[in-house]
Amino acid sequence: MSNVVLKLVLKVVLITALVLAAAFTVFSLHMAKTISFPKGLTLEGEKQWAVSNGMWGDLKKYTTQEYTVQGKDGYTLHCELVSNDKTSSSNKYVIISHGYTSNRYGAGKYVPIYIGLGYNCVIYDLRGHGENEKTVCTIGNYEAQDLIKLIDDTYERYGSDIYLGLHGESMGSSTSLSALGYDPKVHFVVADCGFTNLYELIGTGFKSNHLGFAEPAVDLTLRLRYGWSMKDTSAIDALEGNTVPICFIHGADDDFITPDNSERLKEKTEGYSELHIVDHAGHARSRAVLGKKAYADIVRPFLEAVEEAEKDQ
Repeated sequence: MSNVVLKLVLKVVLITALVLAAAFTVFSLHMAKTISFPKGLTLEGEKQWAVSNGMWGDLKKYTTQEYTVQGKDGYTLHCELVSNDKTSSSNKYVIISHGYTSNRYGAGKYVPIYIGLGYNCVIYDLRGHGENEKTVCTIGNYEAQDLIKLIDDTYERYGSDIYLGLHGESMGSSTSLSALGYDPKVHFVVADCGFTNLYELIGTGFKSNHLGFAEPAVDLTLRLRYGWSMKDTSAIDALEGNTVPICFIHGADDDFITPDNSERLKEKTEGYSELHIVDHAGHARSRAVLGKKAYADIVRPFLEAVEEAEKDQ
């Protein structure tokens, strides 16, 4: 091969390598931004969906109060209390955390369940969602730190003697379980379709599209550009030494966050726990598939068991 040809081949190889590197960098930047800044649904859109699917009912029939709470580093969370008018003297409260790209009205599907069980409900927009300012969303890590602030506020706002629990769906489940790593004063958690670790979850998606090699670069981009790592969003690590009772619920047909995530989370926690696999339910669809009564028939016995155990202590 002549020197001229060799130089041409090397030039082509170098240009190709530079183009591929540039494309890979653009892909990593795009994925990091997409993960950190979800395109969330509107409050009105979520409310209309919940009402049309019979999972929220008429919001006007509930007594509600909007307020804000300062979360991690002073970040403002928009919250709403849905009061239990059926049991006006109830001291029971549950904080419901919604899923990724949703908002507090997406959490509304669970409100009738808890109203029927005698609870007041606190629903809120997780960071970067709903009415909150756009900011980096870590899908459970910073959000858990926000939730701790909301838990503290709930006791200050409604009384130090209230009976408080958590309920979360998908990202909200990760948030609620991750909050347990801070040893909050809560009596129970209901974790619907949660995942063990975000790096593992996203990695599964990359691998299914033959892009597993890209995840380390995307995570590095997240660290350098947005200051967080997917590895730090880890509900399963937060359950180390946990004794707060947890009810895990997961759709049998969930192919996004597969049921084995809840199985592994259940194995990790050291307190009382239950696992309910819902037949024919895809991701975050257990409430819709079961309906209000059947879903409540899972939650109610769990809460009764928790309260009975506390009486015996």
